[in-house]
Amino acid sequence: MKRLGIRWKLTLWYGGVLAVVLTVFSLAVYFTLRHQLLGRIDQGLDEELADVRYEITRATDAKTLHEWLTRRFAGHEGFDFQITRPDGERFFINPRLADRELPIPPQAAQSGTAAYESVSLAAGRWRVIRVVMQGPDGPLFVQVARSLAAFDHESSELLLAFLLTGPLTLLVAVGGGYFLARRALAPVQRMTQTADDISAERLNQRLEVENAGDELGALAETLNRMIGRLEQSFAEMQRFTADAAHELRTPLAVIRNEAEVALRSPRSPAEYARVLENLLEETNRLTSLAEQLLFLSRQDAGLHENTQEPVATHELVSEVVGNMQLVAQEKGVMLVLQENQPFQLASDPRQLRRVLYNLLDNAIKYTPPPGRASVRSTITSAGWALEVADTGMGIAPEHVPHIFERFYRIDPARSANGAGAGLGLSICRAIVKSLGGQIRADSTVGKGTTFRVVLPVHEA
Repeated sequence: MKRLGIRWKLTLWYGGVLAVVLTVFSLAVYFTLRHQLLGRIDQGLDEELADVRYEITRATDAKTLHEWLTRRFAGHEGFDFQITRPDGERFFINPRLADRELPIPPQAAQSGTAAYESVSLAAGRWRVIRVVMQGPDGPLFVQVARSLAAFDHESSELLLAFLLTGPLTLLVAVGGGYFLARRALAPVQRMTQTADDISAERLNQRLEVENAGDELGALAETLNRMIGRLEQSFAEMQRFTADAAHELRTPLAVIRNEAEVALRSPRSPAEYARVLENLLEETNRLTSLAEQLLFLSRQDAGLHENTQEPVATHELVSEVVGNMQLVAQEKGVMLVLQENQPFQLASDPRQLRRVLYNLLDNAIKYTPPPGRASVRSTITSAGWALEVADTGMGIAPEHVPHIFERFYRIDPARSANGAGAGLGLSICRAIVKSLGGQIRADSTVGKGTTFRVVLPVHEA
């Protein structure tokens, strides 16, 4: 069974709520007006009963009372009167009730307190007020009545008016609600059509924002921001794929050329050894690049889980700096551990080593001899801070925001000179981010660069 659309759901909900409201309103008005009209009739009956009581209380004998009642109430318009003795004998009745008789309740139900009731006779319904009072020659049961024909007719007309106008009003309102729902949801339909046209090749398209202040405008802006992020991600993926293909192509081309040259003619064992050394070097380069790409891919997919174990940061920093001393000496760069505060941190030691090795490798690689690289490990209010500074060539301000991007190089020629694939800093950023920290770079051209890593403190 096909589900109803939002437009019909809104319309039906609106129609249902409106139907309930109209029904409650109509019933409230109907019964309120009936109560008011009946109250006015009761008020008139009460006034007429007061007049009858007055005549009875001032009469001295039954004959005089009958004459007064006949003279005053026999031809009274709108109201009818019946006065009965305890034995059921009519003492007085006006001519309109001559052929009718108001029902007399049992004696037990008769009291000296005025009571109202509605009775049905052959000629229709009547509203009656009754009371027992003392007459000149004994108790009298007094009844004053008024026909409810006009009241019932007005009530029927009012009910008929509600029954006719209510459904008509509901029909018009539901039609208007459907029209308004259609108008209100028209931007959604346009957004749907535009979204259907957006594909991986057309991510530059955006949804139209008609009114940024309403909910649909906020939804359109949110979707546009999402599409923008997707466009950026696709662009980065395409650039990443292209750069990765380019990086892989160079060592593969070298391996192919070396193999082709070696196979063209017989070579001496020394020449074959040189070729194999070159092939091994390029293979190692390919292996390293593949491992880096795999690591970044696993980080992006959230498949790499960092361990949480106690790490003595001062011991880890001392170990890595000691291991890199030989690399620095071969390059003619002085490597100094300036400050190394003792601290126990709950983190992943293997990943921390990788970050520090990459940062030191960069510092040594891009610092001309006789330069200097330094390391500081301190505890600050923001957390554990690691600084790796060098006195190298520095980085121009326009390049600093991009140095953590994958395959980004300030000088493309460095790749051919063994300066790496441009993934080291990307890996550092991915690791630091996964550990909940931050990494940034400050650099001055000609003076050097400082990388600062800050990790939140979770003491082991």
